[in-house]
Amino acid sequence: MQWSIETEWLGLNVIAHCNFGKQHAQVEFEACFQDGQHRSAHHELSGFVNIGGQWYFIDPTVPHPAMKQPCICGSGKKFKACCGKYLKPVA
Repeated sequence: MQWSIETEWLGLNVIAHCNFGKQHAQVEFEACFQDGQHRSAHHELSGFVNIGGQWYFIDPTVPHPAMKQPCICGSGKKFKACCGKYLKPVA
């Protein structure tokens, strides 16, 4: 957390975005920043889910339900058939 506060964010470049139906989308982006005297960029492909007209980031680093449990978005579908399809395993 402290790192993100002390970092100077220089810009965000959306490389691509793709909708997967009405509820899901993926956004590929690059966030440019300067940490001290070094400029760098963070490249990411992120999943999002639309719940009640609001888009939410699907964070792959937090615990999720088992694949056969109800989805976190409240769609009534199993997690593996809904938001789970848009998450890649975190190494």
